[in-house]
Amino acid sequence: MPFFFVALCFFVLSAHPAGGAARIVTLAPSLGELVADMSADGLDRIVGVSEFSDYPPALLKKPSVGPYFRFSVEKVIGLKPDLVLATRDGNPKDSVLRLRELGLNVVVVSTASLKEVAASMRIVGDAMGEAGAGRAMAEQFERGLARIRNTGVSKEPLRILLQIGDEPLVAAGGASFVGDAVSLGGLKNIYSDSSQAYPRPAVEDVLKRNPGMILVLALGRDTAAFKRMAEKWGRFQSLEAVKRKKVFVVKGDELLRPTLRLLEGISALQRIVYGKTN
Repeated sequence: MPFFFVALCFFVLSAHPAGGAARIVTLAPSLGELVADMSADGLDRIVGVSEFSDYPPALLKKPSVGPYFRFSVEKVIGLKPDLVLATRDGNPKDSVLRLRELGLNVVVVSTASLKEVAASMRIVGDAMGEAGAGRAMAEQFERGLARIRNTGVSKEPLRILLQIGDEPLVAAGGASFVGDAVSLGGLKNIYSDSSQAYPRPAVEDVLKRNPGMILVLALGRDTAAFKRMAEKWGRFQSLEAVKRKKVFVVKGDELLRPTLRLLEGISALQRIVYGKTN
């Protein structure tokens, strides 16, 4: 008998004492963070996470089901979850559908915009049986955005490139919550016109658009590779960002995860853009 169906036969739904999910698998690092922050026992209720789930640090000790873009259906089934949290922005659709076909309770969120990020907090709270906490978190997030919005706006919005990857070059586009974040404070993302969340433009196109600042978003503690990405732009002396010495490597974990920490990331981005780089 195939593994899937053997596992399904032994799959037992368990209930949290408060009526919510007791065994949760999260298929993206941001979802693990949301669950851990949603309630006092949120971390204890997580039985499996996707690779690179490192905040809060205790998530590093949880069983991994593989990277979010190629998670293992078999490993998810083996953890016998009563709730699986997935994201439309990265998890493979076929694998998510397979989990549902096997009878698992799968809740999918979308975080393509800041508005959807707030909505995802409410959805996760509802799914966990923590609706009040979900609403409170979303409201806190929305209040934070309101405080940040249009802070330090200049008359001429600074045109910036947010670089997320290299070889191929990956940028934050208009159809992403990161792109939304750039627009706060009057900043101008040079790829706001892209219909892709994370386009892969040619270097020649970046030169044509000529940003006044380039921010290379570094993930994790080792920033050496990201510093090399930034140094490559030095070859293009005609680039406005290079002439102005406005090519920076910035910590990107907060800015690239649709959680409450995104507020910290946006605030840090504004400090850098408006001249406070320390």
